[in-house]
Amino acid sequence: MQKLTKYHKRIKLTYVISAFCCCFLLLFLFNSVGSFAASANYYEVKIAGKLAGYSNSKEKAEEALLEARNRLSKEASSIVFVDSSFSIEAKNKAFAKTDDVEKLSESIYNVLKEYTNENYIQAVMLRSGNYYLLVDSTMTATAVLRALEKTGDPDDEYTVNLASKKVDSFIEMSYQVEESESMRQRIEAMMEEEGVSRAAASSALHKTVDIGFVDSLEIRNVYTDRKAVYQGNEAVEKALADNGIGIRISKTANYNEEFYAPAEYVADENIYEGREETFREPVPGERNVNAIITMINGNEVGRQILSQTVLRDPVPEIIHTGTLPPPTFVVPLDNCFLSSGFGYRWGALHAGNDYACSYAEPIYASCPGVVEEVIHSWDGYGINVVIRHDEHIKTRYAHMSETACEVGQQVSRYEVIGYAGSTGDSTGVHCHFEIIVDGVQVDPFTFLDGSGYDYYEDEW
Repeated sequence: MQKLTKYHKRIKLTYVISAFCCCFLLLFLFNSVGSFAASANYYEVKIAGKLAGYSNSKEKAEEALLEARNRLSKEASSIVFVDSSFSIEAKNKAFAKTDDVEKLSESIYNVLKEYTNENYIQAVMLRSGNYYLLVDSTMTATAVLRALEKTGDPDDEYTVNLASKKVDSFIEMSYQVEESESMRQRIEAMMEEEGVSRAAASSALHKTVDIGFVDSLEIRNVYTDRKAVYQGNEAVEKALADNGIGIRISKTANYNEEFYAPAEYVADENIYEGREETFREPVPGERNVNAIITMINGNEVGRQILSQTVLRDPVPEIIHTGTLPPPTFVVPLDNCFLSSGFGYRWGALHAGNDYACSYAEPIYASCPGVVEEVIHSWDGYGINVVIRHDEHIKTRYAHMSETACEVGQQVSRYEVIGYAGSTGDSTGVHCHFEIIVDGVQVDPFTFLDGSGYDYYEDEW
């Protein structure tokens, strides 16, 4: 019995020691894995979304990419101008097999070459400063440059001769400027006709004060996305339109032009505030201008005025601005709601406010005035009344069931002039209310006193 008890104690002690060792081992592994995951020592390297390999550091992945790209460029006798998308994604894994730089570079090279073969083509890049144009061949690049030469000198003063020099991996373009044959003939003709020296004739005939490229120009071969490459006439048209590459020429110019004097504004107490009326139309003057005009590829990009002489004075426009406070108008019914406002609907202008109400609801004058029209019709506005308030403004009240005024009657604000109905082009009982200024319907809310019931129910 004693032996059995000792044996039992020994087993218990073994279990305790084993459990302690297991806990210690698990704790060590947990801390190691956590530390590994936190430091993100495992990276997936992808080219255009395709897995190329694994690296244990971001720096080594970038080094492998550089080696792969250099190898690809050397094989293609060019540079890769537009990169495929390259990504390095950190992954949290306890155990992962990574590649060394040499193996990863080989893998990236194979993926990049496959991507380049599928999506890229060899092209020619013309770069000027921050601008570049990608064309399909050297022949197209030459056509672009020749087209730019021709547009740079519309007066045929010079001949621009392009020259090239190879610098490292690109060609640097330069130019030589000579007098054109046409200009030489013009100078000689002036010397003979007017008996002046060549310098005097040249100074009189030459207009150009500066000539050169837009910016330094270089040409190189590249691998690029085929969608970004222009061909033939399309490339020439784009270069001419963009002004990014080409000959910049600044020339003196002398010309006559029309010009206008600033308008003169006069306050007028007979015109409503916020309105203007032209009392005299402008007449342009004429002036002679000396200027330097800068053009790129025949397109003007700047103009510096050196001097100007007025040949004929302009006559300014005279505009009268209103200072007269407009009359105040009120909604012409009491028990109503706004069912439709001023504005376009269904492709046509709704030229007033519609106020829905009960049948035979009294309609009163929105502002003091004289009744100008009392119309009994079953079309259009139906039975309606027009009141003139002054020489500029009228109001109309349409779709009445009956009227309560007569032409020539002087009415005051809130005086009843009729009763609501649905005559004419109407789909329900309401009063269509218009404010007309100088024969043109305007939004009533610009004249109402603020109680225009600016809310809507269902349209009638």
